[in-house]
Amino acid sequence: MEILDPQVNRSYGQYGFILPPHNNRMAMSIICTIVCCLVGGIIAIVYSAKSNELYTSATVASDDSLKQSLYLQSEQKNRTARTWIIISIIYLFLEVIFFILLVALGVLEDYL
Repeated sequence: MEILDPQVNRSYGQYGFILPPHNNRMAMSIICTIVCCLVGGIIAIVYSAKSNELYTSATVASDDSLKQSLYLQSEQKNRTARTWIIISIIYLFLEVIFFILLVALGVLEDYL
């Protein structure tokens, strides 16, 4: 079985262009919103929702070139959501390191 990259070539058969599976990042976006960073997580949720919408549109499209275009747009939005998830996780680690540093320096003694 040959795995086809939609950017390089098309797989035509009886059913037309066949879409590769979609990597849904919505769950990770929601987790990042709750745990890591509210702003970055919300942006990731928006891009994940756009990605899911474009992928759904691609699955029901009848024209193969439109289907491929929608799929590629969906993957671009998915990569942007992944980027914002990574930014949110890095922000969480920086917050934790900053908090540990403040505690170690004794700045937060009155608050703890």
